Amino acid sequence: MSETLATSPPSDGAGSSAPFGAERAERVAAVAFDLDGTIYLSSELLPGALELVEALAMAGVPYLFATNNSSKTGAQYVEHLRSLGLRVTRREVLTSNDAAIAYLRGTSLRRPYLVATPEVVAEYRAEGIEATGERPDSVLLTFDTTLTYDKLRRASDLIRAGLPYFATHPDLVCPTPSGPVPDCGAFAALLHAATGAQPLVLGKPEATMAGAIRARLGVAAGTLAFVGDRLYTDVRMANAHGFLAVLTLTGEATRADLLASPHVPDLVVDDLGGLHRYLHRVGTLEQRPSAEPGGGG
Repeated sequence: MSETLATSPPSDGAGSSAPFGAERAERVAAVAFDLDGTIYLSSELLPGALELVEALAMAGVPYLFATNNSSKTGAQYVEHLRSLGLRVTRREVLTSNDAAIAYLRGTSLRRPYLVATPEVVAEYRAEGIEATGERPDSVLLTFDTTLTYDKLRRASDLIRAGLPYFATHPDLVCPTPSGPVPDCGAFAALLHAATGAQPLVLGKPEATMAGAIRARLGVAAGTLAFVGDRLYTDVRMANAHGFLAVLTLTGEATRADLLASPHVPDLVVDDLGGLHRYLHRVGTLEQRPSAEPGGGG
């Protein structure tokens, strides 16, 4: 079964459920993708990913890669996606670090104690956010793959002292070819046990990230399909902000998880090949007269 609806859908006459409802699917004007577990696992493209992205480009349908994974910079993601054969520019990559930078710029906070990799610390500094260990005005937790006990202890001290506390995302694990590994949400759970405090999340599923996705793609919420592998971030965000929610079973979530989840996708696919077939069937991938190959604006 390549594509199904999580609820009881009408038939589309093609031997499968009619995801979104046909009238809604025909309005898909842009597609945003999660990365880890959706487009790739580490250095391996997942089935159907390259073909779907190329089909969107040929049809002139804007697309965007929106990831919660804050262990890398936006430039590193562009380089990685290009190494996998995908045509992408920096504007077509949105990370939870981008959302956090935009949020901090809208406040008076410019000196967070930033729990992050050295490359990510440098990215924040280049954007005017002076990550510092001296007289910080806040704490910002990312998916720091260089995490040490000293960093955790310093963050814990500052949080207990009452500094504003943020996290780029709540993902508990990051999928890898060898299995899931602890992610930012797991670090936040440790700090919660030590301090009793919960961070303000700035990435998916929160409005900060959802608004940034819409702004990048420039389409109405109801015409934007968001594709991801997690129910509690990807599908939850899509549900909360009026996007079309597509769950791919190539990452964290399983069909069994759907039974207990309050977050209901419009469409469930085994992989992106299933989404490609569906969008082709409803006409989304028909080339537009003015379409030029390439990604979204």
